[in-house]
Amino acid sequence: YSILVVDTKSNFRVAINDTEMFTAASVNKIPILAALYIGIQNGEIDPDQVITVQQEDIQDYGSGSIRYDGAGSTYTIKTLGRLMMQQSDNTAAYILANHIIGMDTIQSLLNEWGMIQTDMINNKTANNDVFKIMKKIYQGNIANPAYTQEMLAFFKDTEFEDRIPGLLPKTVQVYHKIGSEIGFMHDMGVVVAPNITYYIGILTSDITNEKEATKLMAEISKLIYDYMK
Repeated sequence: YSILVVDTKSNFRVAINDTEMFTAASVNKIPILAALYIGIQNGEIDPDQVITVQQEDIQDYGSGSIRYDGAGSTYTIKTLGRLMMQQSDNTAAYILANHIIGMDTIQSLLNEWGMIQTDMINNKTANNDVFKIMKKIYQGNIANPAYTQEMLAFFKDTEFEDRIPGLLPKTVQVYHKIGSEIGFMHDMGVVVAPNITYYIGILTSDITNEKEATKLMAEISKLIYDYMK
């Protein structure tokens, strides 16, 4: 386990293995979204451009609905961004990273931001790196206020609400991204409640019981929330 909690309003920080590298799984969709909105903000990418999915784009594994719609289906770039985050759609992520933005562009941005333990090609990251990018997104340092709100909306009400948000009150806002692969289960994001805002990241490896790990992640999150409150 790697666990990192950082209060955005004070110097409170608790870290366990926060600089240890893990297989990122779908957590590395966060940098794709950030790079996408920098391109949109700079006028280099049109969020309303319609993309037609090609057969070779379809990533027939994991989560997401685009692979079932098949080749020839069409989506705006903005919709691809939303599906990449809310459904963790792998086809959307592939199209955005490889055809719209470029993996080199994404990696260059991460290097510039000091995310030296995040490797997009080899799908690796560390908790402290994810904190850096989530802080940038949440505090509006990626794009203007309107685009920032658009991005944050994609982190909310996802199809995977049983980890960090699992045991938290429904009134609490959780902007987060999960990651799942065989043996790996992650969830990281920003929790916002009256008078408290904090980053929480939980990365795991060598998981053999996903149900048990999900329950434990929700319990860790609730413990942290109760303490921060």
